[in-house]
Amino acid sequence: MNKKLKIFLISLAVIIIGAGGFLGVYRLQRIQGKATSEEINASIKNRSKTNKVVVYTQDRAFKNSVLEEVKEQIKDENIYLKIEPIEKINKNNPSGWDKVIILSTVQSSDPPKEALDYINKYEEKVNIGIFLTADSRVWSKQPDNIEATTGASKKENISIFSEGILAFIADK
Repeated sequence: MNKKLKIFLISLAVIIIGAGGFLGVYRLQRIQGKATSEEINASIKNRSKTNKVVVYTQDRAFKNSVLEEVKEQIKDENIYLKIEPIEKINKNNPSGWDKVIILSTVQSSDPPKEALDYINKYEEKVNIGIFLTADSRVWSKQPDNIEATTGASKKENISIFSEGILAFIADK
């Protein structure tokens, strides 16, 4: 093997390994944490005419900030809010909720598989609000029949997401 071919092959291998490493680090930085279950206004949970809302989400700073704003706004309202990890979405019965909110991240052009399965299964039966973060600010594979709010997880979008969620909760 001549010297130029060896240099080319070594250079190509270094580029491929470097690109793979970059993509691996990029993907690891975007891994979403598991949200902690939480109840807001639990004392009114069983009252009649209490609006019951469940939020399925992930543990990330942006989503946590959005939910902090939502919790602050509803703390004195007739709204029972339960926050659950997105991983539990298919384990809970949606019929006990007035509203179901998915606050999640688009990765590889789709929300998490369990959220997508839930959306496809219950979109006609349950009032689902979909709020997705994406670096590209879009859900590129979003079905035409599904309405979703999508945006980048930037500080200036926290109010946009929290106001959207509050409007969805208030919409009868």
